[in-house]
Amino acid sequence: MTLETERACDHLDCEAEGEFRAPKSRMLDRGGPEDYRWFCMKHIREFNKSWNFFDGMSDDEVLRYKDEDITGHRPTWQLGTRTSSAKRSPHFDDPFDFQRDGGFGEHAEKNNRTSGPKESVIIDEEHRSALATLDLKPDSTLPEIKKRRKELAKKFHPDIRGGDKQAEEILKNINQAYTHLLSCTPS
Repeated sequence: MTLETERACDHLDCEAEGEFRAPKSRMLDRGGPEDYRWFCMKHIREFNKSWNFFDGMSDDEVLRYKDEDITGHRPTWQLGTRTSSAKRSPHFDDPFDFQRDGGFGEHAEKNNRTSGPKESVIIDEEHRSALATLDLKPDSTLPEIKKRRKELAKKFHPDIRGGDKQAEEILKNINQAYTHLLSCTPS
């Protein structure tokens, strides 16, 4: 016993089985069987030849539909015109200070395999200010400096911020700090 019910063709004076569905209107959004008309093979062919999706639409509506179809009818924005909120810090919640000390707080010494005592470096005010601007440690390497500058440049670029003048000033400070650190850091 099959659960499918036989449907008669919706065409007038046709007794054949309606196996093929046809939309009742173009505004269907995956409706149920009741939202379609059912035809036999002969009449679905006739229906398909006469079906015009754009019937009843003005020329402007047809052009707008075709333009929106390029992006799947999803909203789009002109590049650089949509401002976004600042992204969250790439740092995560770190209650055990894994990033900072390489282990579980008091056990960090065992897990941190550095050779010898750390050297203390005397840093002038300009160098300290540049490190603070890029949020770096005094012992940062050249690749770390470049990586941090790139992250901040992406975050504060005026095109991403919708032409924000304050972001432009921040980016200028970042670039000045980066230039200073490049001149002081051995490669």
